[in-house]
Amino acid sequence: MDTGVFSIKSISDEKIDSLINERKSFVLEDIPRIHFGEAVKAIEKEIESKGLKCRVYTKGRSATVAAAAIPISPTVIGGWASAIGIGIHNLATWDPDYEIAKNLATGTLTVTYKK
Repeated sequence: MDTGVFSIKSISDEKIDSLINERKSFVLEDIPRIHFGEAVKAIEKEIESKGLKCRVYTKGRSATVAAAAIPISPTVIGGWASAIGIGIHNLATWDPDYEIAKNLATGTLTVTYKK
């Protein structure tokens, strides 16, 4: 898959619109933590304005499920709760056209066309 990588500071709204119209996958980087929510909402709104569905999730979320393997009561409960939450979220956002993966640690959004 050919994925373009763009700095949030230099990409235009028109370019994002074009990438979504062309059903391209892309990565937005250099997103300041204080603007992460805004960036996610803007991308989600743009995708949905075209009649497409999207799923937003935190990259690495499945690592929380692995906590269930640690034989200490709080981590087992947390791991199972996380797995149940992920399952419910996946059902609620069934068959998305795009997935938006948030990575706060690296300041990136990975926007992946799924169909």
